[in-house]
Amino acid sequence: MTLWYVLSAFALIIVATGLLYWVLVNGMYREDLHDLGDNLENAALLLGSSSGQQGASSPLGALRARGHRPDIYVRVLDSSGRVLIETPGLSRQLPVPTKAALAAIPASGGASREILSRQGEPFLTLMAPMAGAQPRFLEVALDRAHDEFLLARYRKRLWLVLGASLVLCAVVGFLIARGGMRPIEGISRTAERIRATTLHERISTDGLPQELRGLAETFNSMLDRLEQSFAHISQFSDDVAHELRTPINNLRGEIEVALGKARSAEEYRDVLGSCFEECTRIARLIRTLLFLARSDTAADALQREPLDVGEELATVGAFYEAAAGEGGVQLRIESAPGLRAELDRTLLQQAIGNLISNAVAHTPAGGSVELAATARGQDVVITVTDSGCGIAPQHLPHVFERFYRIEQSRTGSQQNAGLGLAVVKSIVSRHGGRVEIESQVGEGTRVGLILPASAAAM
Repeated sequence: MTLWYVLSAFALIIVATGLLYWVLVNGMYREDLHDLGDNLENAALLLGSSSGQQGASSPLGALRARGHRPDIYVRVLDSSGRVLIETPGLSRQLPVPTKAALAAIPASGGASREILSRQGEPFLTLMAPMAGAQPRFLEVALDRAHDEFLLARYRKRLWLVLGASLVLCAVVGFLIARGGMRPIEGISRTAERIRATTLHERISTDGLPQELRGLAETFNSMLDRLEQSFAHISQFSDDVAHELRTPINNLRGEIEVALGKARSAEEYRDVLGSCFEECTRIARLIRTLLFLARSDTAADALQREPLDVGEELATVGAFYEAAAGEGGVQLRIESAPGLRAELDRTLLQQAIGNLISNAVAHTPAGGSVELAATARGQDVVITVTDSGCGIAPQHLPHVFERFYRIEQSRTGSQQNAGLGLAVVKSIVSRHGGRVEIESQVGEGTRVGLILPASAAAM
């Protein structure tokens, strides 16, 4: 940061001083050219009124600047380049223009040029044709040695200023970089202290500049999400261990009892049947956990296809109709005609099946479960409504969490791991939809799946 600051600041200083130097040089040149033009007009007037005498008392001698530099020199030439009259000493300073150079001078105005004298001093000359019967040319020369002296002294001081500016830029750049990095160092120290056991720590935003405050707040938000994720994973691991411990303990107990003494073939058959049920429960739990894990990482792509939603509801309803009849629950299906959507058939049937199974399990005999599908704008809404016991308001925000069960003593709770609604939410989320739930204790529950009708609507 210090190097970049020094380079950028010093580059700006060089550009600024270079521009000022160019303005100074250009201004001095224009001023000298303007002075030459004035002296050219004055010389033309003086020469027009003089008799052509030479010397210090002549008009040309009067044109010389007295007692200071620069000097003004004047001479008159004919069309062949022969000197008619000139300021004394001019020929020793500047060569006489050639005939070709005189011919190139425009009829109106004049021609300027920069030239070095025989002693190597810089001169600026201005030549113009004179009015009269005979073609003549008037040349005015200005000694610019004093200007070069001033510019050389200015350049010398300029180098000193640039050197001091470079040192100053380095010092200021280091201080700015050090002050700017101090808050970042504080953020780094805080980040180094964060471990899996210290996710509660946060970066203090007090005193941070506005640019870094946004970064710190974003980092703190990330830590909030990480802390929640770690807590969720920890709870999830505890729940998995608890759910697997029960059937495994059951298996172990039944096997220990069976091995305690010799038993009949029928008793061994009963033990094996019980063990098979527990193995089935474990397999179902593991299968569900694998599905949720794959859903979280989006490892499997959806197999979307155009589906008639009404036909899919009828298919799932027919599968659960027997179970509902055994529990004395009436299952009704209603769907808008011609309702179609691009969905994954297997996942859709699984989500609807979980809702129906959950509704039937918590609806007493004589109750009803209604399965319906309607259109809402660009979405398809599938609802499962039961007339069961309902869910208390404090439980509604948590029913879609994994392993969440309202009451362990409720019907089917011992066989239900609390993953059915979590699977439903995962399936709907993968389709780009959302889940709604409404419930009244003692009146029933309504769960709605809002799914986009097409993949493009996601």
